[in-house]
Amino acid sequence: YVFGFYHVPTGSAEPNILVGDRIYGNKLSYLFRKPKHGDLVIFDNPEFVYDKASAVQQWWQKYIGFPIPLLGLKGGPDNWVKRVLACPGDTIEGRMEGGKTVIYRNGEKLEEGYINPFPLLVQHRITGFVYGDSMFAPITPPLLHAYRKELRYTYDPSKDLHDQQFYITQPQDVVKSLRGEPALLWPRDPSRNEFGKNVDVFGPFTVPEGKYWVQGDSRRNSRDSRFWGFLDASLVQGRASFIVFSLDSEEPFFLFSLLKHPLTFFTKLMRWKRTLNGLYAVPNWKKTNETKEAK
Repeated sequence: YVFGFYHVPTGSAEPNILVGDRIYGNKLSYLFRKPKHGDLVIFDNPEFVYDKASAVQQWWQKYIGFPIPLLGLKGGPDNWVKRVLACPGDTIEGRMEGGKTVIYRNGEKLEEGYINPFPLLVQHRITGFVYGDSMFAPITPPLLHAYRKELRYTYDPSKDLHDQQFYITQPQDVVKSLRGEPALLWPRDPSRNEFGKNVDVFGPFTVPEGKYWVQGDSRRNSRDSRFWGFLDASLVQGRASFIVFSLDSEEPFFLFSLLKHPLTFFTKLMRWKRTLNGLYAVPNWKKTNETKEAK
């Protein structure tokens, strides 16, 4: 009711919020005011479908959230974080200008200094401990199973692979294109949905009362209002205020990372400089790193 402590598993808000950040969500932020332009709001997954088989099941998913398979209780929706671009009464529109995506609010082009200017590097990472073909797999809790994931991490092409400022990047993890080059996704190229439609061209829409238009800061790696429409105010949990601590790891629990990397956990995986960093409309990385778009 007062605050939330959240682990970030995806890069939809890079580089302002990185995978592995643990963020403080202020649940009192909107007790006396409504979300405003530029706020990083935390909310329940709007595409989540509740199990309506019983009132108990639905209540558990909504207010408790974590699954208990032995009791037949299912997990609830994930919490997402996106930036508010339009509030009730605003008119929002997405366009392509000069081959790049731009957004207009109330007829004025937004100068979005918070957008990720870097390309995304496609990589494969492995989380967990026990592989499916292991003799211990049948008796291992799902939380400990090993999974191979395809991820899109922010990548600075002006720096060497071993000298990246956001993530530790290993050559063996990088996915290559058919030409043998690292697979890169460029920031202001259009994103497309499962039907191949350019989701960056939309509107103009007028945001209804009780709704918001939200998008991720890393536009090529975010499923947001461009895909599922307006965010209902009832789903908003609070505002992302600051980073408590940050760990360069895909593991859901920091103890897993400590067990797998005991020698480098504190020296490499812990992002000490991000500890207690605030989350603002003009992010810290923008202030301290004068970068140009790579394309």
